[in-house]
Amino acid sequence: MLYHLDDGGRPPAELSRSDIWEATVLLMVGLGAVFGAVIRVYLSQFNGRFPWMTLLINTAGSLVLGLLSHLDTVYLFFGTGMMGGFTTFSTFALESVQLFDKDRLKSIQYIALSVSLPLLAYLMGWLI
Repeated sequence: MLYHLDDGGRPPAELSRSDIWEATVLLMVGLGAVFGAVIRVYLSQFNGRFPWMTLLINTAGSLVLGLLSHLDTVYLFFGTGMMGGFTTFSTFALESVQLFDKDRLKSIQYIALSVSLPLLAYLMGWLI
C-alpha cells in the first residue's frame, strides 16, 4: 500500500519515507518493464520458421539477470523491470506448441535449448 489511512479513513497529510520508497520502487520496475517489452516486441518481428529470436531474447535476458544479480541498486529497474518485460516464458510456451504441431523434433530441440541456454547464460553472468 502506498500510504496508510488515518483513523478517519483519510490519507495522511505527509507521506512517510517508506511510502515514497515504495512508490519509487513501483515506478522503477514499471518503467523498466515498458522499455524491456518494447525492445522484445521490436526484436520478435525477426523470428522466422524457427523462433531463434525468442531463444536469443530469453538467453540474453538471463545473462543480464546473472550479471545484475550482485547489484542491488540497479536490479529493480534493469533486472525485475526491464528483463522481466524483455524475457517471455509465455511466448516460449506458445511457440513450443506451435512448433510441435509442425515439426516435433524441432520443437523438442527448441524446448531443450530454451531451458539449457538461459540457465547457462545466467550462471555465466552470475559467475562474472
